[in-house]
Amino acid sequence: MTLMLDHVDSPYIRCIGFLYLRYAADPSTLWTWFEPYLYDEEPVQVQQGKSDTTIGDYVRFLLADLEYYGTRLPRFP
Repeated sequence: MTLMLDHVDSPYIRCIGFLYLRYAADPSTLWTWFEPYLYDEEPVQVQQGKSDTTIGDYVRFLLADLEYYGTRLPRFP
């Protein structure tokens, strides 16, 4: 998982890793995975036609919102 989150070739591989963790990881360990990346400044365009965002913004979005582009994310206990 660490190799996926630290991938240097594509920010999209990193985003898929974070999304996978948001769905599948134990909520008690989620902060440990996400915390080092909260302020990552690598640019990524998550939605076509929208301006670029950063990996850090994407990670904070996954932690803060329950909706992911029309899909409901699992609630935190």
